[in-house]
Amino acid sequence: MFLSKRQNGFYYLFFFDENSGKRKMLSCKTKYKPEAMKFLSNFKNNSQTLQKQKSNVVYFTEDLQRDVLKYVADNHRNGTLLLYKNAFKDLLRITGNKPIRLISTSDIEKFKSIRLKEVTQTTVNIKLTTLKAIFNIAVRFNWINSNPCNTVKKLSIPQRDRLSFNEIELRLILNNSNNSMMKNLIKFALLTGCRLNEICNVQWKDINFQESILNISNKDNFKTKSGKQRKIPISDELLKLLYEMIEQEPNENVLSLYNPDNYIFSIRYGTRLNIEYVSKAFKKILRRCNFPERYHFHCLRHTFITNLIKSGVNINYVKEIAGHSGIQTTMNYIHIVTNDLRDAVNKISIA
Repeated sequence: MFLSKRQNGFYYLFFFDENSGKRKMLSCKTKYKPEAMKFLSNFKNNSQTLQKQKSNVVYFTEDLQRDVLKYVADNHRNGTLLLYKNAFKDLLRITGNKPIRLISTSDIEKFKSIRLKEVTQTTVNIKLTTLKAIFNIAVRFNWINSNPCNTVKKLSIPQRDRLSFNEIELRLILNNSNNSMMKNLIKFALLTGCRLNEICNVQWKDINFQESILNISNKDNFKTKSGKQRKIPISDELLKLLYEMIEQEPNENVLSLYNPDNYIFSIRYGTRLNIEYVSKAFKKILRRCNFPERYHFHCLRHTFITNLIKSGVNINYVKEIAGHSGIQTTMNYIHIVTNDLRDAVNKISIA
């Protein structure tokens, strides 16, 4: 970068343009050297400011993805981290890697429209929720002023019944569970309402026999869905099941109490059960019983919660036992037992 006085008497600034890769000339519009030097100084200051602004541009992948995923890994469970990774991957594919300040509501609407052609409505809504959380973090980090997802509406999905099993169906399932470990695991789910991931991570040290309490707690390799720990009272029937498991032979793959770090359900001694293995094993049992494909292991949890509500347990107690993050999730189970109220309304007569 330098000044040069041309034959017309005016000073010109010569500089290298990084965008075009060529040398350019700019008139200082003066014939006096002091004014030309001032022009040069102002040009340098403006160039430095522009360069600084460019260096502060936050791009979707290099900057936002790196910092957000680190934040999620530190504060959430692995399943949530995977959701964030997939959301980044999908948005990058659809919008390209642009500065996050340039990502607009129309980009998110485009994302919603394209993904709706590829996956279910429920999956699209999950993606939108994840993207909104991502950009909320960006707002918190002062990278953007507003969240482009704020005005994007999620898809309206008709509410589906939470499938549960009745007493006859449960007896059929247990009778078709040839493996004693699976039979015990199913009973444990029905007596605690625990999620499959929670069951697979229960260790003997999580069971307080003295106070009859089952502790569902966060660990180094496991985090609860809500991130909160909870205590589930151990019923007499569950206590009986636990003692039966302790007394079973080692070759039945049930662990003894002598090692509190062992998982209570395991294929090999001390080894944590794989969630996918249990889910597939349970699905095989359901197919032997000729259940429709829409039934799955989580229906055992629905059964537990439904039975609590049918028994008249206070809805707030049900929420705490089930580990729901909000009361509305628990309230969604109430419609399941509507048929149980039919006898009550049938007592009304106008004749």
